[in-house]
Amino acid sequence: MIRPITSIYMLIVPVLLNSFFLSLDVLIRNIRLDIVNKEDRVKSLSTQELLPEYDYVIIGGGSAGAVVANRLSVNKNHTVLLLEAGNDEDVITDLPLATAIFQNASLDWGFKTEPSSNYCLGMKNHQCAWPRGKVLGGSSVLNGMIYIRGNKKDYDSWADLGNEGWDYKNVLLYFKKSEDVKAKELFNSPYHQTNGYLTVEQFKYIPPIVDYVMQSANELGYKLTDANGESQTGFSYTYGTLRDGLRCSTAKAFIRSIANRKNLHVSLESIVEKILIKTDGTSKVAHEVLFRKDKKQFTVRAKREIILSAGAIKSPHLLLLSGIGPRDHLEKMKIPVVHHAPGVGKNLQDHVGMAGISLIIDPPHNIKNRDNISARISNIISLNTATEMLQDNSGPIFANIVSGGNAFINTKYANKTIDYPDIQVIFSPISNYGFFMAHIYQLEQEIINSLYWNITENVQSFGVFPLLLRPRSRGFLKLKSANPDEAPAIVPNYFNDPHDLQVLIESIKFVEKLSHSRVMQRLNARLNPNKMSSCSQFDGLSDEYWACYARHFTSTIFHPIGTCKMGPASDPYAVVDARLKLHGIAKLRVIDASIMPHIISGNTNAPTIMIGEKGADMIKEDWSQFD
Repeated sequence: MIRPITSIYMLIVPVLLNSFFLSLDVLIRNIRLDIVNKEDRVKSLSTQELLPEYDYVIIGGGSAGAVVANRLSVNKNHTVLLLEAGNDEDVITDLPLATAIFQNASLDWGFKTEPSSNYCLGMKNHQCAWPRGKVLGGSSVLNGMIYIRGNKKDYDSWADLGNEGWDYKNVLLYFKKSEDVKAKELFNSPYHQTNGYLTVEQFKYIPPIVDYVMQSANELGYKLTDANGESQTGFSYTYGTLRDGLRCSTAKAFIRSIANRKNLHVSLESIVEKILIKTDGTSKVAHEVLFRKDKKQFTVRAKREIILSAGAIKSPHLLLLSGIGPRDHLEKMKIPVVHHAPGVGKNLQDHVGMAGISLIIDPPHNIKNRDNISARISNIISLNTATEMLQDNSGPIFANIVSGGNAFINTKYANKTIDYPDIQVIFSPISNYGFFMAHIYQLEQEIINSLYWNITENVQSFGVFPLLLRPRSRGFLKLKSANPDEAPAIVPNYFNDPHDLQVLIESIKFVEKLSHSRVMQRLNARLNPNKMSSCSQFDGLSDEYWACYARHFTSTIFHPIGTCKMGPASDPYAVVDARLKLHGIAKLRVIDASIMPHIISGNTNAPTIMIGEKGADMIKEDWSQFD
C-alpha cells in the first residue's frame, strides 16, 4: 500500500520547484543583470517595419535556423528575415536545473504522439509528450544541454547513401567552426576548437556521485574518453552547451551576439502557415511565405531562397500544408497538390529509452560528505543555493537532471571490434531523478506512486537512463487537417522492429553490473526494488519485466529526426538533395534535423547546429557567382 504522506510529497515537490524558480526569476531580474542582458536581446520586428522582400527568408529560429541567420547576414548587402513562432527565451531558462520545469509549458509546442497499444502505455491515453521549443533558440532552450556529436560511422554512412560531402571528415570542420571549447583538457585536441559562437564546457556543479560513476568505468571494461574525440566508446563527464555554467542556446550564441546587424530582421510570434509556390511552365519555384502575426496575415517574398528550419515536426508539417508531400494524403486533406513528394513526413526516427531507473545509495559514515553524494531537492530549493547562484555564480543550480555523465557501451548485439556502441547511458546526479522524469514524461500517478514511494528526501539515489542509439523502427507524421494550428499526427512506431526492444533490455545487464561494481558497493548501491504496478506480474529481474517497463515508461529524449530525408533523386523517399535543396522545387531548402537520413549515435542538438553551419555555407557557395 502506498503511504499517503509519500503521495502528498510527490504532488507538492513540483509546486515547490516552480515557486522556487519563479522567485529566483524575480531576483535575477534585479541582481543578475548580466543574465538579463537587455542590451543584446533581440528586438522583434513590428509588422510596420516588415519589408516586402528579403534576399533570404528563414522559417524557424531554433538550433539550425539561428545559425543560418547568423551566417547569411554576415554580408551586409544581403537582407535576411528570420521568422520565429515563439518569443525570446526567458532569463530563467539560463539556469541548468530549471530545465525540469520548461517542458510541457509555454515555451513548448506541446506535441503528443498518437495513442498506441505498443508503447507509451504508462501515460494518459497512451500518448507520449514530445516537447519541442517554441521560442527563439528552439529546443536548445528546453534541452538538457548535452553536447554530443555522434559517431564517425554515422556520417560516413550518410555519404555512402549518395550524400556527397557529408562524411565525418567534412562535417568535423563544421562542428569545430561553431565551437568555443572552454574545457582546458580539450584545448590541444584536433577534434575541438576555440573562438566559435557556441561555448562548450563541463557543467559547473558536479555532485560527488558523478566521480563515483566515472571511477567504475575501468572495472566495467571501459575507459574515460572524450566521446566527441578519437573514440566514442567509454565513459565521459558531461560537456554541455554552456557559458560560464549557464545555458548557451543558439539564440544566445548566434543571434544575441549579432543583434546590431541592420540587415538581419527577426520577427517573433510569427506563425508560418504555408510556403507559396509559383509554377512557371515545367518549373516550380518557392517565392513567398504566408505567416500570421498580431492576428493578421502577411506575405513576404524571398528574392533568393526560402530556408525551412522549423525542425523535424514543423518542417514536414509546413511542407504538407503547402501542398508538398504524398499525393494521396494531400488529396485526402483536400489540399491542392503542388508537388508529389512521398517522403515528406516519413522516415521518422527517435532515440527511445527507459527513463526513471534509480539506484538507491546508502553511503557509510566514513564516506566524505555522505549526506550529499547526490543532489537532493531539499538541499537545492533553499535560500543558500539561491544566494550561491546570485552572488557567487556557483552551487547546485548549475547541475541538471542529465548532467551526471555519459557512457557509450556495447551490448551483446554490438560489434565490439569496432568503435560503434549501440547504447548510450545518461547518468543523473539528482536524487529525485526518477520522480522528476516521471513528472516530465507525464506518467500516470498510480505508476509514479508504485515506483518512487520509497525515494523521499531521507533516501539518496541517482538516475540511470539507457537509450537505444540506432533504432531500426521507423515512424511517420501526417496532417490531421488543413488547419495550420492543428498539430500533426505523430506516430513514432517505437519497438515496431522487435530488435530495438531486445537491445534496450540488454542495457539493464549493464545497469546491474554497475550497481555491483566495487566502487558502487562502497556506497551500498542497489537497484530500486519497487516494481512498476503495471508490470508487477513479472519477476523484477527478468527480461519480461523490463520489456513491460519499456512499453509503459517509454522515454524519448526528444531527438526526432529524418522526416525530410536527404538523399539522391534516385531515392523516391528523399525530400532534399545533398545540397539540402528540395527535389523538384527551386529556391527552397530544408536545413534542420529533419534532413538526417538516419539518426546519429548520440544527442542531436550539436549535429543540428552542424547542419545549420554546413547548410549556410552551401547557400553562400551556390550564390557566390552572383556576389
